[in-house]
Amino acid sequence: MNPTPKSAHKDAALTALAIGYLNPMFIADRVFPHVPVAKRSDYFFKFLKGDWFRLDAQVRGAGAEAAQSGYKLTSDSYSCLEYALAHPVPVQLINNADAALRPWETAVNYVMRQVMLRKEYVVSQKIVTAANWTSTNDAEGNWLATATTNTFIPDMFLAKKTVRELIGIDPNVLVVDANTWDNILQNEDVLDRIKYSSTAGSPAVVTPNLIAQLFGLDEVLVGGAIYSNSEETVAGTEFNAVRMWETNATKGSAWLGYRTALPAINEPNAGYIFEWMGDAGQESEVMSSDVYREVRKWWEDSKKAWMVEASETFDAKITSADAGFLFTDTLAT
Repeated sequence: MNPTPKSAHKDAALTALAIGYLNPMFIADRVFPHVPVAKRSDYFFKFLKGDWFRLDAQVRGAGAEAAQSGYKLTSDSYSCLEYALAHPVPVQLINNADAALRPWETAVNYVMRQVMLRKEYVVSQKIVTAANWTSTNDAEGNWLATATTNTFIPDMFLAKKTVRELIGIDPNVLVVDANTWDNILQNEDVLDRIKYSSTAGSPAVVTPNLIAQLFGLDEVLVGGAIYSNSEETVAGTEFNAVRMWETNATKGSAWLGYRTALPAINEPNAGYIFEWMGDAGQESEVMSSDVYREVRKWWEDSKKAWMVEASETFDAKITSADAGFLFTDTLAT
């Protein structure tokens, strides 16, 4: 339900604070490389990995031609969908709101956060869907810090070996849900491996960078974003939190995969995010934009309100099922 001019004015409202519920733990933009595209949908080429691993180079005899070989290509397609949300800012709200509400700033933040939340959901569901990956493993709750036999470290090395033997490269990024990460922080085997890095005034602390170093990774990402699946009511008090980065609710998940720093035509990548900037339209003013998203506004005379809209047009595409390893049920069976 949108605020009305009356509800936007409170006699004793704070002038420096408007309380809102935000989701600051977004990682979707960092999971896969981004590919700017000129067309909203198109095809892209994929190399077949078998051609790159055969021992085709041969000894050449005197005066003989070199052995000849080649590689085959296949293709796949992407189709970018536009995710957008508009929010009205009535002129009465602008003129009568207390300073703490800042209608323009609040509207921009609201629609931008909503679009980012949707992207987080789209990307997370690509990652935590077992059918998307060649290799999966039910951890049977054995990453829980209090598990009798904690298998986090051996499971990770097994996953590294599995991916390496499928694509010829070690995976380099780990994505874990926030609750699984909390248990990694308390993992006795991990703490034992880092204990000698502590000093009297600086105790050893488990960090994403430290876990990355332990397993030879480039980055560890912790997915803590939530969304509410409750339907909106008049009261506006409905809320039921759902953790995005889990395959099975409340049971924990982790994903180990390979990605390149930049798009690479001849290297495997677990996935790409194809981004299409499109057109903001001729009858609107662009308020802000970044590499991925855009916010624009226009006046609707019949409503006596400005409309503020955020949008992003993308496709999160799994491009190599072999380049990822999904752990499900890390905390519970």
